[in-house]
Amino acid sequence: MIYDWLCQEAHAISSAALPVPMPKEMWEDTLQERREQWREMLGISPLPERTPLNATITGTLDRGDYVVEKLHYEAVPGCYVTANVVRPAHIEEPLPAVIYHCGHSAEGKAAEKYQAHARYWGQHGYVCLILDTIELGEGQGDHHGTYREGRWDWYSRGYTPAGTEVWHGMRGLDYLATREDVDADRVGVTGISGGGAISWFQAAADERIKVCAPVCQTGSIEQLVCDRCLDGHCDCTTWVNYYRWCWPQIGALIAPRPLLVCAGSDDGLWRPHAYRESVHRIKQVYDELGVAENCELIDELVPHSYTPRSRKAIMALFNKHLKGDEEPVTDDTTDYVEPEENLLVFGGSPPPDETHRIFEILIPRTPTPEVRDENSWREHQEEALGKLRALTFRNLPERACPHLQHVQTAGGTDSYRVVSYGYDPGDGVTCRARVTHPREVDGPVPALVAVNLAASRIQGGGGPNSPGIFGDLATCLVEVRGSGVTTMDEDLAWYVRRSCGILGYTLPERQILDLLAALELVRGLAHIRETAVFGRGPTAIHAIYAALLDEEVTEIVLESPPVSHEDPSTPDLLGVLRIGDLPHNLALAFPRPITFVGEMPQAYEWTKQAYEKLGEGDKVRVIQGTTDWSPKAAD
Repeated sequence: MIYDWLCQEAHAISSAALPVPMPKEMWEDTLQERREQWREMLGISPLPERTPLNATITGTLDRGDYVVEKLHYEAVPGCYVTANVVRPAHIEEPLPAVIYHCGHSAEGKAAEKYQAHARYWGQHGYVCLILDTIELGEGQGDHHGTYREGRWDWYSRGYTPAGTEVWHGMRGLDYLATREDVDADRVGVTGISGGGAISWFQAAADERIKVCAPVCQTGSIEQLVCDRCLDGHCDCTTWVNYYRWCWPQIGALIAPRPLLVCAGSDDGLWRPHAYRESVHRIKQVYDELGVAENCELIDELVPHSYTPRSRKAIMALFNKHLKGDEEPVTDDTTDYVEPEENLLVFGGSPPPDETHRIFEILIPRTPTPEVRDENSWREHQEEALGKLRALTFRNLPERACPHLQHVQTAGGTDSYRVVSYGYDPGDGVTCRARVTHPREVDGPVPALVAVNLAASRIQGGGGPNSPGIFGDLATCLVEVRGSGVTTMDEDLAWYVRRSCGILGYTLPERQILDLLAALELVRGLAHIRETAVFGRGPTAIHAIYAALLDEEVTEIVLESPPVSHEDPSTPDLLGVLRIGDLPHNLALAFPRPITFVGEMPQAYEWTKQAYEKLGEGDKVRVIQGTTDWSPKAAD
């Protein structure tokens, strides 16, 4: 069921990706807004400060007709980009330049298949800047955060290593612009595999790029998800997809600049049905702009690789648009291999490097909001809630509209009864809400509603996430997607969480939708009065944000809540740290009551103090156990 839902969502994104191109006037009017959205999805909006590059050449290799310079520069202070510059030995005037983004070989820029291309450019009248990828070659840092390191906080930060790679390329172009042997108005970008993706991404983000030729890294969101190809990709292949884009929208940002896409129909990671349709739609954009000839696809029956044809076509394209030379290209790369040690910038002894924490540097912590008085806090509250709606929860409906599918009694005792409600929260997934309510109470009663993440022992509204409250109160345990009958093993959960990120969701965000729909359903029951929310441990995240999104929630009850979205074990929500961390966002519930069960973690002293400054300190309380709870409004 979960996999089918993922495929449905992925198909919706890819099928809606510019099936009809925007009219030229609309394309022009929205270009800068769309480019800023793209940078935002890369985690580099606003663009980081262009700090001093401190570019340093640590050595040169004279190879007769070309020279290799061993270079490093700081894309941000303390974060080194290691690179080679390959240029002709004799230069009489400023030359066009090529930024070459490597794929994912352990040797980085020194890998045989990459250094051959840099040398090719340098021997043919270009200054080529070939960059090490994060984590590979001499590159520091990590691009396997969600892939193998459990860094789900990257989603909450709005971080993707693709943004770091693009920033490295943009600062590389800044560096090229300082060189007397480079004409910075004639710069193209290319690369293969992971470098092909960054070629797409940089050209879309940086209008200074004049020509783009990505190789073996073109497809669609639908293909990545439905063909399970995402299994084979690290984090820098994709972006934080707030706006639910696919490749055509990226290509529309490159237009009308020349774009040559090279692909192999035997590529197991990027399938022809996807890249052919994406390039077709992009070409329609170029046609609308009157330059259909500037967008081409080379599609060959090869695996994930170059061919002589693709290499010569790329060179011919760059020659035409960066040199004004339309002569056919007849020669190809050479077989010479420069020993890896000759190309090392740091000689095997790199200095201390801050790239391991680049996600904190590129996306710094949001300042703690100031609490002065109620009027100013109300202004902050409105702004922050608006940002949450516009970014983290932009793909949630304004109001959940559950579709009731079935109702069945589920037993109980002489004191209470259990009723199970099956419903669709609005996106095709079936969830269950198990409501336990007292039998012998006159009139409607308050309900405490909670997410249930358990796989078993949930009959009758039980399980480890249950608050365990009965008496004169009702409880509702919501079997959200990923629990109950849709429980996933660890491997599938990993795949679903990574897939959600490129669908514009996270799994916890979708579970919050399931909870919001359950709240709507429960409030419509005749025997329910008001609804509060409860969360224990990780489900406290669901309770907090459901309350922020649903003003009819009367109280938030939390037991052992996580204290920061910076913790990778805290349920992830796209870009939430760009608005605020947990204690600050919880205070956006003001003036509704907040109850902590057992004890209040130290981090939430900030929340309590905020309420106190606003004159409502008594609305933040601590109780010993959930059986001590009664609605604050009734006290």
